[in-house]
Amino acid sequence: MTGQAPPEERESPSERVPAGQALSSGQAPGAGQDRRQELLRRLAALPPARREALRRAMTAAAAGGLPLSSGQERLWFLNRFDPADSGNHILWCVRLRGPVDPGGLAAALTAVAGRHEVLRARYRMDGDRPVQSVPPPEPVVLERADGGADPDGAVLALFHRPFDLEHDPPMRAALIRLEERHALLCIVLHHIAADGWSLNVLMRELGECYAAHREGRRPELPELPARYADFVAWERGQAERAGPARLAFWTERLAGAPVLDLPADHPRPPRWTGRGGRVDLHVPDAETTRFEQVARERRSTLFMALLAAFQATLGAVARQDDFCVGVPVAGRGRTEFAPLIGYFSNTIALRADLSGDPSFRELLGRVRPATLRALQHAEEPFERILGALRLPRDLSRPPLCQAMFNLTHNLPKDDLLRTEMGDLAVEAYPPPETGRTRAEISVDLYRGPEGLGGSLEYSSDLFTAGTARRVAAAFTGLVTRAGADPDLRLSALTGPTGLKGE
Repeated sequence: MTGQAPPEERESPSERVPAGQALSSGQAPGAGQDRRQELLRRLAALPPARREALRRAMTAAAAGGLPLSSGQERLWFLNRFDPADSGNHILWCVRLRGPVDPGGLAAALTAVAGRHEVLRARYRMDGDRPVQSVPPPEPVVLERADGGADPDGAVLALFHRPFDLEHDPPMRAALIRLEERHALLCIVLHHIAADGWSLNVLMRELGECYAAHREGRRPELPELPARYADFVAWERGQAERAGPARLAFWTERLAGAPVLDLPADHPRPPRWTGRGGRVDLHVPDAETTRFEQVARERRSTLFMALLAAFQATLGAVARQDDFCVGVPVAGRGRTEFAPLIGYFSNTIALRADLSGDPSFRELLGRVRPATLRALQHAEEPFERILGALRLPRDLSRPPLCQAMFNLTHNLPKDDLLRTEMGDLAVEAYPPPETGRTRAEISVDLYRGPEGLGGSLEYSSDLFTAGTARRVAAAFTGLVTRAGADPDLRLSALTGPTGLKGE
């Protein structure tokens, strides 16, 4: 489908229309027939694949629910397995300075949810499969709280509250009052409805809808070219068209991959809990620039070089030369999916090959082609790969990829880091540590003018904060040393200043 049709209602010049709300008015005789004819013309103009996607969506809706994407299905079952786990919650907060209009914010959130059905969806079981249904647009409730001396406490309370995905929308928001004319707007989404890319879309539309409300006009937002349901249909069609070949690439590449067995400080719990901590990472600009030059000499990207450094660090800690690292990819290869909110991201498993104690330059020569081949097959849903591998059931650790790596500087974030919203000054608010992690150890980095920044998250069930800091220092130290001398072998790069042998 092509999103929402332009509203038919007309606005009276003397009336102020809240964002996301329309005034009803009469239609001229024949307007309904004209609209039907226009709809038929638009349907006839759709490409065959889009018409098929629409047919499937309508068939599913008539049967009582829309299908989920493969990623959504896994998140749904994880939520059913442990409804109180907030590990798949997404948090974004901004500080607002100026005369905040709570009604305008609520109306703006309502308008955004009205455009993106995934923000209103409910999830339930239908026989042996989960389905989603989309109720009509309804007002979004903007919760209110007093930050007092501990605004982070109010933020975390909002973040950790479980989502009832069957009965409640997968988004909530709160306005937390700070000092006079200052407040925090905090938005929490369940991952089943959004990903990192979605946050930028959300803030772009929220800013425009709030400004429109304050100025007494309609939001100037383009019609959405698709719905999330179109992505679900496209993903399923891709799996049918690709056949077994794309899946075979992954099963052959990942067959027999061992778990990453990091030495733990505490006994491993019988079931993965997602409890975690976070330590900061930083590599100064001069060292980062030198490291980037090494990557360019091997025709590699900064991402590939940092992934190689992370693999080398993990290999030294675990004393392994074979394991998998999970990498998130945006999953928005089609242009019509770019302006949508939804869970499009996928995980690709990149298998490390540290055998033979290569130099860092040689390791880059292995990582680059392996990454390029993996990206060519990145549309294969991670969940299908896990099912095809038939891994032994182990509830104590994440499947296949115990470690994750992410470099976020390529994600769109102009609106995420916006500095104004209507008549308000806006500033991103550093989120407090949530105490959750999705992997035993993960690195999340960005490239900025001051070098590399980011964080290392770790399972607090397994590791102490001191161990996490040592792993972080080993990683940043390896980046610095590899940038200075990429012909050093990994045993030298991770030697006395790393963790090997500790």
